[in-house]
Amino acid sequence: MNFRRNKRDSNYSMVFQLGLLLSTLFVLASFTSVQATEKIEWGPYLTVGDGPTIVVNWKTDRATRGKVSYATDDYHMENDGFSDSIAEEEAKKFHHVRLSGLNPGTEHVYRVESGSDSSGVNYFGSLAEEAEDFSFFVYGDNRTCGKRHRIVTSRMALDPFDPAFIFHTGDLVERPVAHRWDDFFSAIEPFSKSTPLVPVLGNHERNDESYYRAFALPTGGGTYKEGWYSFEYGPVNFVLLDSNVNQLGLGKFSEEREWLERELKNQTEPFTVAFFHHPIYSSIYSTGKNSGLADSWGVLFEKYGVDLVFTGHVHAYERLVKNGVTYVITGGGGAPTDNISSRFDFSRKARGDSLHYVRVSVTGSGLQLQTIEVARVVRDGRSGRLGCDSELTVKRSVVDEALINND
Repeated sequence: MNFRRNKRDSNYSMVFQLGLLLSTLFVLASFTSVQATEKIEWGPYLTVGDGPTIVVNWKTDRATRGKVSYATDDYHMENDGFSDSIAEEEAKKFHHVRLSGLNPGTEHVYRVESGSDSSGVNYFGSLAEEAEDFSFFVYGDNRTCGKRHRIVTSRMALDPFDPAFIFHTGDLVERPVAHRWDDFFSAIEPFSKSTPLVPVLGNHERNDESYYRAFALPTGGGTYKEGWYSFEYGPVNFVLLDSNVNQLGLGKFSEEREWLERELKNQTEPFTVAFFHHPIYSSIYSTGKNSGLADSWGVLFEKYGVDLVFTGHVHAYERLVKNGVTYVITGGGGAPTDNISSRFDFSRKARGDSLHYVRVSVTGSGLQLQTIEVARVVRDGRSGRLGCDSELTVKRSVVDEALINND
């Protein structure tokens, strides 16, 4: 009897151990499977932070700890590796690693590692201490049409002027939902790994939290202190604003106006350039202006000598000059296009149905603007906005030029 019981106990033990082994293998296989699906979904893409800081951003499909390894290009070439790295302490899906103390005005190499995925090697130029000559690009209103958006970003990436920043005048997405953001970050891949994107809120972002999760920006005011902000580079004060009055409410908008006046009073550089979404002046308006913005911000721009204002919202291009301030509407990032023509004597150039960006060269002579059209939508006599499937004529050309100086 004892023998039989011990034999049965032995059989049970073997079955138990076999089951334990199979369970362990299953858990290990499951863990390996999870690790294999771990990936970088967005990015990496660059933004700017406080001071001369480059921020490396990316999003993963699940919470992970990430690391950014980086070095000057010379160091990387000589040593086939990286001199510095920053590792995140917490697992997260939205990653923002700030690189400060970089060698100014120097080509750098970096790599993002997040869980089992890696970005490969990418490059960027660190911000210069005293940038005298540089360029920046401006575009906006891509929101709906991903293929058109990709045409614009690809052309910007090939531009020989190699911008220090690319500014976006809002309406990055049609709705602030995951698949629209997927489309956006896929479309900006031609430049986003190497050139910082500097955005403002459009009405289609709806001040949604997804915007703030996606971007790390300089400290300013509004939601998370990133709804509006400013920074200086070279001889230019850059001021980024939120013009969505209906979403802000009058109280917050008044707070923003007070902040704006303080910024303009304290500007220290020769040139000031402002960016926001809704135009103050446009031929699209029956009277030529948005009276609310003209009375609140327009008077400040004139009082404190703002040189240049970029907006979007109208899906076309227009340059206007009013009381010494140059206003540029650039809404040709890929969204359904508007037809437009100059209707007022202060409108210097208008062009509808145009996919384009604006190139600004900062030199000792001032701010040299060139509007680069990369494609034109074929209207064929139709009215209203032309949608994503309309025929395009793809041709790169300069369709407007202007020089702004503060003599």
